[in-house]
Amino acid sequence: MSDEKKSARKGRVRAERRCALLALYQFDSGLADDLSAVRDALESAAEIDESGESPDTSTAAARVAARDPDVAAERARVIEDGLGFAALVWEHRHEADKAVRPFTAEWPVHRQPIVDRNALRLGWYAFTHGGDPIAVAIDEAVELVKTFSTEKSGAFVNAVLDRVAKSASPGPVV
Repeated sequence: MSDEKKSARKGRVRAERRCALLALYQFDSGLADDLSAVRDALESAAEIDESGESPDTSTAAARVAARDPDVAAERARVIEDGLGFAALVWEHRHEADKAVRPFTAEWPVHRQPIVDRNALRLGWYAFTHGGDPIAVAIDEAVELVKTFSTEKSGAFVNAVLDRVAKSASPGPVV
């Protein structure tokens, strides 16, 4: 990936990954066996933008745009893709937790904020099983926690995933 593409990519999160993190939050809150409830939650949050905010629908034009069938179809695709990715991450959560455990002695999995824990799982899965380049997987996980978690979460997730990636591969982290 060229430096130009990397810098354009940095700070951006695919909508599917945002949905995946929101679904993982629901799974970790006890709804892993209730996909219809998780899907409903994702549908109600589907318009959340990269900053974690809902769009302003105070104008008639915004309300009309929100009802556009093409927009609705794209939103449904994003939700299904995010839910599918989250299900795969959830299936491998114990492997992910085991991979991060050596680097989180002060913050074991059960003590981590739920968003951080699931961002770690998502990032780990993305570069170990999902086919994402390590840097992209880490960047997206970091951006997600910057949006949805605490002020210090970005640094925590970045450091942990970077260490996990370096321990898993003998070559440079790309």
